Amino acid sequence: MLSFDQVCDRRNTDSTKWDRYETRYGLQDVVPLWVADMDFPCMEEIKQALIRRAGHPVYGYTDIGKDLVQAVIDWEGRQHHIDVRAEEIVWNTGVVYGFYTLIQWLVKPEEKVIVQPPVYPPFFRTPESLGRRVVYSPLKRNGEDWEMDLEDFEAKLKEDPSIRMFLLCNPHNPVGRCWKKEELQKILDLCERYDLYLVSDEIHGDVILPGAEHVSILACDERWHRRVIFLGSATKTFNLAGLKISYAIVKDPALQKEFAAIAKASGLSSVNLFAMEAMKAAYRYGDAWKDACVSYIYENFRFMKRYLEEEVPGAAFSIPQATYLGWVDMEALQLPKDFCQRLKREGHVEFQAGEGFGEAYAGFLRVNLACQRSTLEEGLRRMVVWLKENGCLA
Repeated sequence: MLSFDQVCDRRNTDSTKWDRYETRYGLQDVVPLWVADMDFPCMEEIKQALIRRAGHPVYGYTDIGKDLVQAVIDWEGRQHHIDVRAEEIVWNTGVVYGFYTLIQWLVKPEEKVIVQPPVYPPFFRTPESLGRRVVYSPLKRNGEDWEMDLEDFEAKLKEDPSIRMFLLCNPHNPVGRCWKKEELQKILDLCERYDLYLVSDEIHGDVILPGAEHVSILACDERWHRRVIFLGSATKTFNLAGLKISYAIVKDPALQKEFAAIAKASGLSSVNLFAMEAMKAAYRYGDAWKDACVSYIYENFRFMKRYLEEEVPGAAFSIPQATYLGWVDMEALQLPKDFCQRLKREGHVEFQAGEGFGEAYAGFLRVNLACQRSTLEEGLRRMVVWLKENGCLA
């Protein structure tokens, strides 16, 4: 029987999430609710697959096997109802590395990339690191929901014909929206009209909470496929980020052929042999584990919503449709700008500061709920204690 409440101590494993505090900040006993990885023990079938492969004492160059390719095809068909052919897959060491290669290849130095903040920081930092300018078309709030501002998006495209690529976050990190098919079709139509490539990051596409539905960009009409590149991975769903593996699905044959050649030449497609075994096991045997994990995460969201309503009534929070990340609006509390940094140093709990997702979101914070409920409760308790000690709560 699966137990996601079981605490798995990750300290002293060189964990990015847990082990940086003493060496980097001189701190101890910090509850980390920031970076997007899970604290749950790995699925047993993945662990056993790695042990079996490690039992063979040669770890040389390894090619992608047909069984891994078929596992991806079957998973995408079962989970997301999209048809994938083996020749459409381009292997990557990670989604962000895929961003880097695609931008460098498809966006000329004088051209631009458009994104929709608040959004995962590599969406704008990656093009900027390559000398490409970024155009922002912010999402708009409609009550408790977030929506694409299609009028603003088109106005930006009409105003600036040098915009060549749209980076879509689907589902969206950090607001947790699952985009509807009609929304995706409208954005695809704009990309067609103004000649943009659309790169869809769907790494959170398996973590869909009750009542919501994820629609892949590849579920839209095939007439748009010639300008679409899908990026996906098992690494978020099954917590395999340290193994470095992801994949692109490219329906256009010419685009796929060139991307595959670039990925091979650059080493982008040279994925870790243990990652291959882990992803194969995850996609073959992981359906039930994934469903149980998402159910646990959903109950964490329900817990956090009740906790904030009782303890921090000024915080605005709605349970998202997807991801294990909560986007909390703290603006009504009028907190100091360095709120998250002070919470880490003084309150010994760390959240992801909202301004990292766009300058306009300094009053927000992102919470990682893929952890044991006891960890989440302790992190929230520490936040409330700090707020009270600093006069931010009555």
